Amino acid sequence: MKTIRRRHGRILCFLFLFVNAIGHVTSRKSGAVSFVSRTPRADVRADKGLVGSLSVLDETFSHAISRRGGASVRAQETGGALAFVLLDVFFRKVFKANNVGFPSQLGGFGILFGVLLLSELVSPGKGDMLFKVLSPGAGLLAKWLPVFFVPGLAMIPLAPSMGSGFEVVKVLAVVVLGFYFSAFTAAYSVLALRKHQGLVTEPSTPTIVEETTPAPVKPFSPELVTFLIKGLCLSGAFSIGASRADNQFATPLRTIFMAFTTFAGYVWGARLSSSFTQIVHPLVTSTIFTLLATKLAGLATGTSFNDVLSTYKSGSLTPMTAGAGDILLFLLGPTVVSFATAIYGRKRVVADNFLVILTGVLVASIGGLYGTAAFARLIQLGGAAGWVLRLSVLPRNVTTPLAIAITNMLGGDISFACAVVVLTGIYGGTFGARTLTAVGIKDPVSRGIGIGASAQGLGVASMSNEKEAFPFAAISMVLTAVAATIMVSIPAVKESIISLATGN
Repeated sequence: MKTIRRRHGRILCFLFLFVNAIGHVTSRKSGAVSFVSRTPRADVRADKGLVGSLSVLDETFSHAISRRGGASVRAQETGGALAFVLLDVFFRKVFKANNVGFPSQLGGFGILFGVLLLSELVSPGKGDMLFKVLSPGAGLLAKWLPVFFVPGLAMIPLAPSMGSGFEVVKVLAVVVLGFYFSAFTAAYSVLALRKHQGLVTEPSTPTIVEETTPAPVKPFSPELVTFLIKGLCLSGAFSIGASRADNQFATPLRTIFMAFTTFAGYVWGARLSSSFTQIVHPLVTSTIFTLLATKLAGLATGTSFNDVLSTYKSGSLTPMTAGAGDILLFLLGPTVVSFATAIYGRKRVVADNFLVILTGVLVASIGGLYGTAAFARLIQLGGAAGWVLRLSVLPRNVTTPLAIAITNMLGGDISFACAVVVLTGIYGGTFGARTLTAVGIKDPVSRGIGIGASAQGLGVASMSNEKEAFPFAAISMVLTAVAATIMVSIPAVKESIISLATGN
């Protein structure tokens, strides 16, 4: 026990020294400036060319990034993202060395958030300075976050069968009814508490920020599109040639080719008209591109579709065997760690509304897990032997990086979990806000927490034009996922959820 405590102490010392070192270096160039938003920002909104994108988190960080030259900004983004990767690897090793079963990425999130707060308390300005340094990297990870869980959807063809078409209907019932259950329970509980506190006296109309730009700019630059197309063609030619020649570098070259395919599919889908992306998320487009490239690669090399797809996610991170899917899924860890900056940047909002946020988060996380487990068992999802499918749908209202962690802990299937989470987000992002308006929930705090707790990032992005609700939606999304993951990491809670879902 003493050894474990000493090691945990070393973690905090390492992070604290890391914070102060960066703060010391950066403070020489500029004075300590607070980047904490004391009130919900009115100008934070999602890119309309990416309606429903999880890059909404990028908007949360963008106000901390100064406008500099493009090369300087890219260097800050790359350096910050690399810092999160190194922190994630560090936390993984430390948790594994100490036999800690708790998800290391979530532990890293909590530790980094604590260090940011502690640094600000001990030396005012240091926590904000580190927030400024890390924010560009966090924004970069958030920008590409949807791409990181394309592997979860792309591997569905290799997942266990759901069963008959009726089972698919049951899954859709979990998605639709589950969304309404989480949105209404979270929103109404927050609304009731705020009325009790005297903060809501009469229904009001949600504050909508009207768009004044007649022709929204397409996301991602034409230069990036050109680069991805060239890279896709060249890497595809090299990959097919190496595979046909049975070259030893065939697998790494295929990994590069499939990575270009995944990113190119996402960027192409994101640049389509907003009317299309509101219905078909770029994540879905990227998945289709990936599966199509898999089929074409199989035909060109005389290999079956399943054999090629199995190399997309091999379960290894060694250079000669890792697939593009393995690398993309790995990046989910650093992204979860980077959530610490999102919450730190909104710490004033969290502090001022702690009780209502906590109420909504607890209702959504507890109700989401136990309510979904009970409903899945009630409708006999997957049949008598469908326990894998039932366990996979439980984190339906949890943002995908942590939904994957929860699914792994419960013993479900990642592909099923990703599909259900994405479908829930798409449905919630499309119908969530208008549904809350239809039932008379117009309080912005209740609306934001309700949508964020039920529809993940896709739902949060749909609230981007409600300036007062948006910050609460973003905070609710992250904290609901954190709370649900913490619950499942508790053995007794985990076993009770599994027992409720499966009847065993």
